Amino acid sequence: MAKKLIIVDDRAVSRQLVRQVAARPQDTVLEFASAEEAVKALGTFKPDCVMMGVSLPPPGVFPAIKRMRKTYPEMRVVAVSSFPDTELRQAASAAGATGYVSMENLSELYLLAAPERLAFQPAPRAKIRRERK
Repeated sequence: MAKKLIIVDDRAVSRQLVRQVAARPQDTVLEFASAEEAVKALGTFKPDCVMMGVSLPPPGVFPAIKRMRKTYPEMRVVAVSSFPDTELRQAASAAGATGYVSMENLSELYLLAAPERLAFQPAPRAKIRRERK
């Protein structure tokens, strides 16, 4: 099933890399250099997922994620960073991002953009039982 994706980063090379990893030939992808441009396109394009670089210039990515998620709570918004930074991951989560991917794990974007692409269902997490003393 084809997806509609938006990629936002102020560097064209980063947008191209994210597109190569996350999109398939049948997907429709829009690219923007600013969060403001992407936010304007949401209402008409209605993407399945927005992937945003965390190093966007002010006002920055986190206020944009908050606006997107407030207006479109069902939309997946994934923060993409060059750094596997815990503070950035927490800030993205607090803003409402549904995922955070560092460039070293960029292949995760493919699944975060459309989780149904998985050919298998992940095993359920085992419940940990703790014995009381």
